[in-house]
Amino acid sequence: MRNLIILKIFLLAATISMAGENVIDILIKNTEKVKADIGKRMPVFVWARIPTNLPEEKLTEYLKKLDERKIVLLTGWRIPKEGIDKGIDEALKVDRIKNQLGLPVFIDATGIVHMFFDGSEQTSHIDDEGRPFFDTSFSKGAKIGCPFRVDVRYPAIKERIEKFLEAYRKEGIEIKYWAVDWEVDGPMEWNDAWENSKKCRICRENIRNINDFAEFQKAVRGKRADLQKEVFVKTVKKYYPDCLIGNYAVNPHDGYRYWWDYFEKETNGAIYQREQNALHRKWFDEFKYSGYTMAMPVIYTWYRFFSDYTFQPEEYRWFYPLMKEATSAGKNTPSDIPIISFVHWQTVLKPETLPQGFVPLSREKYKHLLWHLLLRGHDAFCLWSPLNEMAEEIKPVHEVYTESLKYNDFILKGKPVFWDVPEKPATVISGMRLNKKILVIRTDFDIPQEVELKLDGKKIKIPPVNQPLVVEIK
Repeated sequence: MRNLIILKIFLLAATISMAGENVIDILIKNTEKVKADIGKRMPVFVWARIPTNLPEEKLTEYLKKLDERKIVLLTGWRIPKEGIDKGIDEALKVDRIKNQLGLPVFIDATGIVHMFFDGSEQTSHIDDEGRPFFDTSFSKGAKIGCPFRVDVRYPAIKERIEKFLEAYRKEGIEIKYWAVDWEVDGPMEWNDAWENSKKCRICRENIRNINDFAEFQKAVRGKRADLQKEVFVKTVKKYYPDCLIGNYAVNPHDGYRYWWDYFEKETNGAIYQREQNALHRKWFDEFKYSGYTMAMPVIYTWYRFFSDYTFQPEEYRWFYPLMKEATSAGKNTPSDIPIISFVHWQTVLKPETLPQGFVPLSREKYKHLLWHLLLRGHDAFCLWSPLNEMAEEIKPVHEVYTESLKYNDFILKGKPVFWDVPEKPATVISGMRLNKKILVIRTDFDIPQEVELKLDGKKIKIPPVNQPLVVEIK
C-alpha cells in the first residue's frame, strides 16, 4: 500500500494538466500580481514543468502573466520516444520565448540524468563467485549496483547533457539556473545498501573498513558527490560558468539530517541521534565535494514527523524538525552560496486513513515557518506540489514572498542573528540584523509574552506580535 501511495503522489507531481486546467492556470488563478520592486531578490520557483504542447502565442501570454507574479516555472529536459532531438526542440520552444522576454531560464534536467544504475551487468555488484547482483531495496524497479562500477555510465549521461547545452549555446540562450531532482539513483548508504556492499568483492576492495558504517558512508557518499561534480557540475560550467547549479536535498549542514525521504528506511548499525522516536542521521558533507553553486535543502511536512515526536501542542511535531533542518542549512551555508529551499505544506505521504488525534501543520504556522527560513539565511522558495494540492500550496508561499518584499534591505543585506530551536514547545524567534535594527519573526507554542534576548551584550525585547516586526538594538 505504501508503494502505491508513493507512486500516486509522484505521478501527480509530474503531471502538468488535469481536467483541462494546467499548472500555469492554477498558479495564475491563485496569486496576485506583484506590484513592489523585487530588486535583487530571487523570484518564487515552482518545481513544475512548463507545458510545451501549447502555441507560442499562448506560451508567451502565460510567461508574461507568471512574470507579473514573479513566479518561475522550470523548463524540463527530457528524451521522448521520438529521440533526444525532439526533446531539445521542445525545450528550446519555451526558452526562446523566455530569452526574448528577458526572463530567467531555469532548467530541470532530471529527465535526462537518471539511470546511472540502468540495470546493466556492467554496473552490478559482484559476489565472491563472480556473479552479478543488485540492491532492490530502494524503490520498486530500481536496481542499485556497485558504487565503484558506476563510472562506466558517466559518458552516456554527460553526452545527453552536452547535446542540450550545445543547442542552447548555439541559440544564444543564457541558462541562469540548472538543477535536478536526482534521488533514487547512484551510490547510497541506506536501506540494504550496506549489507549488499559487504557481499560485493569490488566494494570490499575499495572500502578499507567496510564493517564500520562511518567509513562505508564516507566512501559511498564521496563517490556520489564525485559523480555529480564530474557529470553535472563540470559539464554545465563548461558551457555556462556563472550558472547556479544544484540538486534536491544537497546542501551544507551541521552533520545531521532531520528527515527521511520516501524511498529510505533505517539501516541497523548506522549512526543516529535519537530524540523521542526520531532518528536524526549522521550525514556526509556531499555538498562540499559536489561543486554545486546553490544549496537546495528540503523543508517538507513528512508524515512520519507526527509519530516521531510526542510534543504537545502537536503542531510543534512539524515545526521542530523543520526548523532543525532549516537552521542546519542556513547556519552552515556560506553567504556567497544562495539557498533555494524546496518547500511543501500539506502532509507528505499521508496515509488514506489518519490516526485518531492527527493534527496537521496549520496554514498560519506554515507561513511563519517560511518567514523563519528567510530570517535564517534562506534566499528563495522552490515549491514542490502534486497538482491537486497546488492551488492551496502556492498561496501561502506567494503571500509570504510578496509581504517580504518591503523588507528587502534586511533580507538582502542583513545577517541572521538568532539560531535557537527550543527542545520543547516554546517561542521560536528568528531575526535578520541590519545595522542597529533587527527584523524578527516569533512563533509561539505556549502562552505569548514579551521575550528578552541578548545580542552583543545588549538586551533585545521582542513583544508578543504575531507578524514580522522591526526592533531596535539599544
